[in-house]
Amino acid sequence: MTSLYQLKNIGFNYGDESRSKFNLSEVNIEIEKSKIIAIVGPNGSGKTSLLNILSFLNLPKKGTFLYDGELLESQSIGRFRKTVGYVQQSPYLLRGTAFKNIELGLKLKHIDKETRLKRVNEVMQLLGITELSDRTARSLSGGEAQKVAIGQVLVLDPEVLILDEPFTHLDKKSIHDLEQLVLTLNKQLNKTIIFTTHDQIQAQSMANDIYSVVSGKVFVAHLVNLFNGVLDIQNAVFNTGKLSIGIPDGIEQAEQIAIDPKQIVISKEKLDSSMQNSFSGKITGMNEEQGNVILNVDINEKIQVMITHKALENLELSIGSNVWISFKSSSVVIF
Repeated sequence: MTSLYQLKNIGFNYGDESRSKFNLSEVNIEIEKSKIIAIVGPNGSGKTSLLNILSFLNLPKKGTFLYDGELLESQSIGRFRKTVGYVQQSPYLLRGTAFKNIELGLKLKHIDKETRLKRVNEVMQLLGITELSDRTARSLSGGEAQKVAIGQVLVLDPEVLILDEPFTHLDKKSIHDLEQLVLTLNKQLNKTIIFTTHDQIQAQSMANDIYSVVSGKVFVAHLVNLFNGVLDIQNAVFNTGKLSIGIPDGIEQAEQIAIDPKQIVISKEKLDSSMQNSFSGKITGMNEEQGNVILNVDINEKIQVMITHKALENLELSIGSNVWISFKSSSVVIF
């Protein structure tokens, strides 16, 4: 496959101490054309800073950035920017109708009326929102407004579609509809799609490749079961706000932790073992990955567990099963 983005040792800072936590350092990633890319990480980790670079809103302060094989320079940033449709986390819609909002970009480009009408109708049909044509922006639900915002950029036929936290504040049905839309746009239009999310399970199910952003650093291989929270040094516990997770003694600083899904033991009953961490929960989903089974388990936090098909059969596990998961404190990776 052909690489669209190549970022080598990229660094970026805002030059403002109050915004230093959003800085990026030593970013090395490669994104292929026509792939779906998920960027996962907690608030304040630098996800949006990375999107601003990938959408050419900000220039890196250091490193090498190639886009479609061409070196990014100050004189090329405007040309590159036109190839990207960027829908920000809280997209702004005009007071007019959904149709007028989607049409706006074409009008600004002085596209003739007949072509505008044809193109907007095509996009609205693709997005499944033709019935919203005459609805005002203020009357739209969160999911409907998100689709109209996508239509605003999609009508300009960008090569890359970038979505910043597109699923935030949506209800369950709207999230499902938007997930299916992203998959459709990728499959039918061959678009490269990059989106950010807090939901690792969502990223796992949708994306070809996943990057994790932790304190301004980007990891090529995603970190599964990544949680942010507060460290209790005295008790050697990391509190996510929903769970207290035992960690190795002697840790003096931690902002995030990750737990390897292969090192988590799942059982029908609570185990009598030396493993420090044990939580009850319910299986909410499962899928196959590289010959193994990935179980999505709700233990007040969403967590993934990897087991074999034989273990799944022996334990007689299914969606909705009540289970216990256990893991050693030494299985917890500290950041």
